[in-house]
Parts: sequence; structure tokens; C-alpha cells
Amino acid sequence: MSAKPEQKETHQANGAAVPVVPVDCLTGPDRGQLVQPSDFLGPDGNGVEVVVLESRANAKGVREEDALLENGSQSNESDDTSTDRGPEPASPLKETSFSIGLQVLFPFLLAGFGTVAAGMVLDIVQHWDVFKYVTEVFILVPALLGLKGNLEMTLASRLSTAANIGHMDTPRELWRMITGNMALIQVQATVVGFLASIAAVVFGWIPDGHFSIDHAVLLCASSVATAFIASLVLGMIMIGVIIGSRRMGINPDNVATPIAASLGDLITLALLSGISWGLYKEL
Repeated sequence: MSAKPEQKETHQANGAAVPVVPVDCLTGPDRGQLVQPSDFLGPDGNGVEVVVLESRANAKGVREEDALLENGSQSNESDDTSTDRGPEPASPLKETSFSIGLQVLFPFLLAGFGTVAAGMVLDIVQHWDVFKYVTEVFILVPALLGLKGNLEMTLASRLSTAANIGHMDTPRELWRMITGNMALIQVQATVVGFLASIAAVVFGWIPDGHFSIDHAVLLCASSVATAFIASLVLGMIMIGVIIGSRRMGINPDNVATPIAASLGDLITLALLSGISWGLYKEL
């Protein structure tokens, strides 16, 4: 009964394992003697069975490197277990002169109608008692509308740029962008509304030379409340417009800013008139 000795291996410099075979199994003149034939004889002097394995690695270990690279690529693909990827949004259409003109036509018309509507609202509310007896409200109107319009158009431009460079493609990035920008715009609007009211009080007090605490409180309260509510409403509208434009393959830069300009003046003026009139009735 023959026993199978443990196969001996030699290691090359490149890490490939080559089995050791006796001289009788080597037929090439260029192969040297590795072991003695007596090492492969059993206890009774009979020969033992030798198993020769062919190494799949060549002299440079190309096969092993390919296997490592393949395993590495598979591990990288398997490591990506993120589930935040939502449905891919529609890529924007190729912008030509006709497509750009078609995209900006209706928003710019809407912006023009919004400005005209704001003028019509001012023509109606100027005859209210609050505008007659608290003349500082007229000073507050252009200052608050101009500052609020700048904030809304800046928000629209910032969100449009983020959507175009791919920072709003996943739900997590979209939620982070919305919450951060909405919090920022609310703080900015509150500060802007308060500063505009202070400016209106100062410029109304200088010509008359008389300071009324009731008028100052009315102006500050109505300005801050108007700026806060208008920013919240317009911010939500801008987010909806930008997300809808992105899903439809329209460049948000062509539609978001004109809509913000048109709705900003109308909504801000309407809120300022209503809130100041309600506070005047209470005071």
C-alpha cells in the first residue's frame, strides 16, 4: 500500500506557487534538478504516486493580477448599497434659439402682467384709511417690494443652479437643499422687513418732526409679518416651479426668475396692504 507524501511547493518571486516534481518528470534540458528521486520512494522501496499540478499563473502573474482587479471591481460595485438614488430626472432639452425663446416667452409675459397687477392693487388700496393716516406706508411699499424681490430672485437663481449641476437629483439632496434655502430665506426676509420698517419710520419722522409710537409699531409689525409670510409662500412656489421644470426637461433658469419677479411684487403688496389695514383697525 503506497502512501501519498505531502506535495512540496516552491514559491517564485511573483508569488506563484509551482509544484515540485522529480527529475524523471522533467524532460527539458533547460530545467534543473529540484529534488532527489529517493525522496519519492516509499518505505519498502517502491515508487509512490506523484500528482503534478499545472500552475495557471505565468511568469509575470498576469492571471492573478487580472483576478485581483476583477475582484476589486466587483467589491466596489457590491459596496455601493446606497438606496437614496431615486428615479433619474429628465435631462434638459438641447437649448437652441427657438427653444430658449419659447421657454422664456410665457414667463416674461407673466412677469409683465404681474407687475401691472401690482400697480392695480396699489391704485385700489391707496384710498384706504391706513394709507391716508399712516403715510409712512407709502415709503415702505417700494423699499419692501424691492428688497423682497431681490431675495426671491436670488433664491430662484440659486435653486436653478443647484438643479442644473445635479445637486437636487436624489431625495436626500433635494430635501437638504430645500430646508437649507428656506431657512436662510426666512431669516433674510425677517431682517430685511425690520430694516425696511426702520427706514420708513425714520424718513417719515424727519420731514414732519413728529414721532408716533403707534405708527412705528404698525409699520414694524406689518413689514416683518409681510416679509415672513411672503417669503414662505414664494419660496414654496419657486421650489415647485424648479422641480417641475426639471422633470419636464426645461431649464429652470429660463422660467424661475421671471415668475419670482412677477409674483413677488403682487403677493408682497397684497399682504402688506391687508396686514397693515388689520393692525390699523385694531390700534
